[in-house]
Amino acid sequence: MVKALNCPNCAATFDPEENVCEYCGSYIITSKSKQITYDSNDFKLANKKIFFNEIEMNTNEFPIRTGLGNMYYSLTKSDGGRLLLTNQRLIFCAHAINLNPNLYWEVSLEDVDRVELGLNLFITQRIHVIDDGENETIFVVYGGKNWISELEHVLHKMG
Repeated sequence: MVKALNCPNCAATFDPEENVCEYCGSYIITSKSKQITYDSNDFKLANKKIFFNEIEMNTNEFPIRTGLGNMYYSLTKSDGGRLLLTNQRLIFCAHAINLNPNLYWEVSLEDVDRVELGLNLFITQRIHVIDDGENETIFVVYGGKNWISELEHVLHKMG
């Protein structure tokens, strides 16, 4: 049984399996899948708001990829949640069951210097995101090579 949620735009009840609020038309990213790659063309023609964990996307911002991920600090410490790549930002929101459930992290892709594939751990891989100030943030994700490919593609398009 799927629990109904409230739309972050109009507060109407919506079915999270539908991903679209039937009242205001907002698209709400609620997938529980390990990873999903979106076709951004599906969003460019829509005149509606897009939300990820109650975070509204900016004007002309579209989701590209989302999936489960851990923000990695050390072998004994990480925060689990969801990672979202858009054409403008990389966003991480922690799950409510973490010790740090309100953890929110984002970086504008304009501030990303490079991304690197890290250690392969069976079915997961580490991806390293290094910003212009040489600050490094590490995520453990499924399909790390796909994440790197998508990130590099978006960074290349930004020039």
